[in-house]
Amino acid sequence: MNANPITLRCGRARIHLLSDGVAYWDGGGAFGLVPRVRWMNLLPPDDLNRVPQELRCVLIEADGKRILVDCGVGDKPNDLIATQYDVRRPHGTLLDDLARRGLRPADIDIVILTHLHGDHAGWATTLDAHTRPIGEAAASAHDPAPTFTNARYYVQRQEYVDATHPNERTRNTYFAENFVPLMRHGVLTMLDGEAQITASVRVVPTPGHTAGHQSVIVESTSTDETAPPVFLIGDMAPFMIHFERLPWVTAYDVLPMVTIETKRRWQGWAFERGAALISCHDTRHPVGRLARNDRGLFSVIPLETGGAAE
Repeated sequence: MNANPITLRCGRARIHLLSDGVAYWDGGGAFGLVPRVRWMNLLPPDDLNRVPQELRCVLIEADGKRILVDCGVGDKPNDLIATQYDVRRPHGTLLDDLARRGLRPADIDIVILTHLHGDHAGWATTLDAHTRPIGEAAASAHDPAPTFTNARYYVQRQEYVDATHPNERTRNTYFAENFVPLMRHGVLTMLDGEAQITASVRVVPTPGHTAGHQSVIVESTSTDETAPPVFLIGDMAPFMIHFERLPWVTAYDVLPMVTIETKRRWQGWAFERGAALISCHDTRHPVGRLARNDRGLFSVIPLETGGAAE
């Protein structure tokens, strides 16, 4: 079991941090133009210049639904796992994490994909025949099917268009077997901008990392209590340090200047509302809240808690 499972509360919603493991890949990719001497003390690389990045997924229990945000790298063989990532799973996969909570893939009602990169959409589909609806043909190496058989999946339309029409830069980050079967099986809803998924869960466009990237906000709907929102920032800022510092942008962002303006907007929103932030890749500080430091600049105060975010 994960050493420090974290659950947050936002009104009646419960937000559980899950994991599909930890991936090690080049620190230059994570920090882009930031010189190595600037970031290496914050996140020391190994002797191959690789840094650990959590493959974080989030389970939201709200409004009578079980909502999964992002799906890790999954179990299908592809170049991402074979050549780019060193994936380590001492506590098992995302499905193992769900099982520890007594949940099967069929128990998930909604899957929200912040974007369709291979480290966020891997478990969206699987080759495992045991997850398939009764009567469906057996899986083959060329026939992945939705992992979460009773779920409706949500992604931005722009993201799906870009993922299905990759260019020379993006073709090694998108793997059609993770998302094209969702459309074929009729379980994918494509969104055009901000959308209310349930009464307390909504998605907002946060472009930059990709043009169609979205983030997830959980807000209390209780009339008898107030609680700050919980903000799943996704790869708008994969580490908390990226959210603190506007110019710190990954080498993977296809629109880096858009990322900076997106972060500027959502920094202000998160600070004003006292939002609890959830990082998708930060291994040290998965949860935090923005504060002003003694120079008047934003910094993220870690919230290492197994309880409430209020």
